Amino acid sequence: MNKRMRIDAPTSMDMQYAEHLAALRRFMEEKGVECMLVTQVPVFFWLTGGRTYVPTIDGAGPSKAFVDKEKAVIITTTIEEHKMKNQECPGWEVRAAPWAGLPKTMDDIEAKLVAGRKVKTDEGDLGDAIDELMVDLTDADMAAYIELGKDIGEAIEEAARSVSIGDTEYKVSGLTHLAYNKHGIDLVMIAVAHDERIAWDRHPLPRLGSGNGSGSELKKVCMIATCGRRKVLICSLSRVVCFGEVPEELRKIHDVCMEVDAEINLATVPGKTASELYDVLSKAYTDRGFPEQMLQHHQGGLIGYKCRHWIAQPGGTDKVIKASRAYAWNPTIAGKTIGTKSEDTIIVDKEGNVKMITPSSTWPYKEVKTADGKVFPRPDILVK
Repeated sequence: MNKRMRIDAPTSMDMQYAEHLAALRRFMEEKGVECMLVTQVPVFFWLTGGRTYVPTIDGAGPSKAFVDKEKAVIITTTIEEHKMKNQECPGWEVRAAPWAGLPKTMDDIEAKLVAGRKVKTDEGDLGDAIDELMVDLTDADMAAYIELGKDIGEAIEEAARSVSIGDTEYKVSGLTHLAYNKHGIDLVMIAVAHDERIAWDRHPLPRLGSGNGSGSELKKVCMIATCGRRKVLICSLSRVVCFGEVPEELRKIHDVCMEVDAEINLATVPGKTASELYDVLSKAYTDRGFPEQMLQHHQGGLIGYKCRHWIAQPGGTDKVIKASRAYAWNPTIAGKTIGTKSEDTIIVDKEGNVKMITPSSTWPYKEVKTADGKVFPRPDILVK
């Protein structure tokens, strides 16, 4: 549901994040929380729009966000002070501690702000509830998401069109990083598989080549699967490239994969549960003669500020599709000699309509018809 609420934040704060701060304060009031410390990267990112990490592998960074009814303060070190105040978290008050003497110097700032009250964090017993709060998209969130989707769709196409026979998976990963970074998008997940490896590795981390043709050098088919993040939001999408005539097996399984993808995307309507969508996927695979593929890889689910907030599971009756949220489904099929995937990110808008937001403008698409006669465009194999 789109949030309509009081915005009690500094006027210099971007409206997108002012709405998030107001949402958190409303949440705190409902939960009886006097003050909160936000430390985890996804939640900090959602709340402030700022990057708190330094190494991207860290779950938390050198800055925290303190929030109560009146104050919104970034607690950090002198190393991060200028960056947090002027680049990452504009509009927030920033209090910086000397790095010499950490963690006590930051703890002292925190203690003064808390002033003896009970404090909660974004972990622990409120973690799941905060996660649920984050995934409701405001109008500003949806506008930013659509803009990200447009750019990331162009970026993955640029990367896919730039690959060549003989490229290692690491080189393709590098080309993808370059294309994404040109649009200000960070790759938070990159999987690349060539040829027969697509059939047996569902999460193919890029590899180097061996130099003798037995490594990861591209011979005919390349699959690129990604999650890209810009200013909080994450899009997920995959593309497949083939050099020369598409092998018969690849043609068959990709057609099925697109059909399964169309079925699940159009079934993503408000009120449906994760369990019901799991059944939609299972039936879609089974009806097309591939029942075992359902169990070979998860099929996706709710996306937003994490690569997936939840995935469709049997018995997932507590996870419900809602309007003003984003979803990404990723049907995959492994054949005997090759594999494939079909994946884009969608938004379910305020009216409950499904909108695909990660198009690649000159990519070959197919208008795929579902079992009930609806049509949904799916990215086909790019033939070079």
